[in-house]
Amino acid sequence: MRKFQSFSSSVESSLLQPQKETTSGDLYAEPENFLEIEVANPKTQFPHNDQRGMFTDYEIICRTNIPSFSKRLSSVRRRYSEFELFRKCLLKELSLSSHPKVVVPNLPGKVILGNRFSDDLVEERKQDLNKWMNSVAGHPLLQTGSKVLVRFIENEKFTG
Repeated sequence: MRKFQSFSSSVESSLLQPQKETTSGDLYAEPENFLEIEVANPKTQFPHNDQRGMFTDYEIICRTNIPSFSKRLSSVRRRYSEFELFRKCLLKELSLSSHPKVVVPNLPGKVILGNRFSDDLVEERKQDLNKWMNSVAGHPLLQTGSKVLVRFIENEKFTG
């Protein structure tokens, strides 16, 4: 049978125990749980060898050790319409879960005026999507509980 120990005496005893010395290996070791996401390498696609149906897609690179992800390193390509579908599916998943209070920010707006395929606009959209993706994937409840997030980041094709 365990002997009762008050909180104050357990705190005192833990303070009296020698602390483990931190080594340089500890300082540079992989964190306990991490998720690194980058939206990078935009490419404008020409499916019909002319300007009909042109679109830009972006590479999503993910490095993680969170158990809900099956791959430690993944890379997929997504176009803006797939980001829209992802957000819609994520909102639906959250409405059906016990965490409906998670706020999913709006996506960066669509380009209405100007050439949406110009290098400057494509780069700006990439940076905006990177910021958006990191804010969504950075939420601890989504990292460990969203199947939609995992599918969007890991599956070659995203259908929702």
